[in-house]
Amino acid sequence: MANNGIIAQVKGVQKITEREIRIREFRREASRLASLANKRIKRIEANSLTESPAYKRYIKDGHGKFGVKGKTYQEVQAEVARINRFINAETSTIKGINNELKSMAANTGIEYTDLKDLQKKAAKFFELSAKVAEVFKSMDDISTALDYQKIWEAVNIYTQQEGIDLADSDTKIDGMLKAVTDIIELRRANDAAMAAPKIEWFGF
Repeated sequence: MANNGIIAQVKGVQKITEREIRIREFRREASRLASLANKRIKRIEANSLTESPAYKRYIKDGHGKFGVKGKTYQEVQAEVARINRFINAETSTIKGINNELKSMAANTGIEYTDLKDLQKKAAKFFELSAKVAEVFKSMDDISTALDYQKIWEAVNIYTQQEGIDLADSDTKIDGMLKAVTDIIELRRANDAAMAAPKIEWFGF
């Protein structure tokens, strides 16, 4: 019986040790992922691509720099989930951001000379689009606020009509806000008129 008690104690010690080893390995991997994510953040900031959706979500969550130091095991688990959300987002890398910008340009007709030109235009483009979206969020029809494709198209129509270069650092976003919202409202009204059923009058 005494021997069985000793074996049970030894087994118990072994089980705790294995768990501790797994936790250490998890923390080590979490630290590696945090380092990877923080390097991506620095690259995004260094290239002035802070309008990236992945970066904006990172800022919005308010937790700051990724890391595991001083965190409990449960807190490290939560941090790894936050890290994975960031690094799994396409726009957490420069290449992914550029691909997203090219896709946006293709869909909305934005003209650009090279990636640097597109990146400069995109910063103002996204800033203006976000402000337009806020205007429509205050209205009853929230579906329009969520349709960024329409917003991007309206921004592009206005800038082309007025000959505005979004890459110009002197371009004032607030001055364009009303004009862009007016274009969207006009296009919505036209779409509604086209979708309305036609009434035919028959004479007798």
